[in-house]
Amino acid sequence: MNRPIRIGLIAEGEAELGASIPYIKPEDGGKVIERNNEGALHTLIRRELKTAGLPDCNFVQRHPSSSESKCSKRRTGHSVLAPKYLAQVVISWKPEEVDMILIVVDADDNLSQRQRDLERALNKIRDNHLDVNEQPINDRSAGGLAIRNFETWLLADTQTVSKFLGVELEQLENLEASDGTKDILEKAITESTDLSEESSNQRPLQIRWDLASQIDLGIIKTCCPNGYAAFTKYLIVAAKVVAELNS
Repeated sequence: MNRPIRIGLIAEGEAELGASIPYIKPEDGGKVIERNNEGALHTLIRRELKTAGLPDCNFVQRHPSSSESKCSKRRTGHSVLAPKYLAQVVISWKPEEVDMILIVVDADDNLSQRQRDLERALNKIRDNHLDVNEQPINDRSAGGLAIRNFETWLLADTQTVSKFLGVELEQLENLEASDGTKDILEKAITESTDLSEESSNQRPLQIRWDLASQIDLGIIKTCCPNGYAAFTKYLIVAAKVVAELNS
């Protein structure tokens, strides 16, 4: 049986990564993230690998950059795309710590620019992801662009989201062109009685995580063809390379 695939996942913040970001001890860099600290994006990726018949996965925490070490806080937002920062993060991961590297960012209202940014980011990752012989690895990474944001992916299966949260939601047409999906999901979470006993700021993250385990992956691909479907295609291609090497 193949061992779990070790994934270095770079994304913008807590909505995607849950409690694994941003306040992390420097010594936790390179270590496997405990599953109860994962977020919604981790869950979607693990489900996609399972659906494709690939091994399970573990997600590995980023090593801190020099500036992050001083405050025990990892970078969030679009600044994770900064080439210098990405080079530091990727080259800090040892070959035995990560098998593959993924990066997912929001397009927001800057689709063309974000596409260019993501392409540059992937090139930077591939230049700095090195094997045991310090040679670049260019077939074990993938990038995703959430159009317009990560919440759009979570909202795609509107029927399941509505049922799970106990909130009436209108089916949106042409989801990737829709404004306000983040606001719609946040409003639905606020109105929902799910986890109402949980008053901390972790409640919205927990609900996102729960939704990611329930929503229909096929519906997300259908409703988000340019974002989610494209990302998962590249994800599976890279994961198959890793699985074959580990077999």
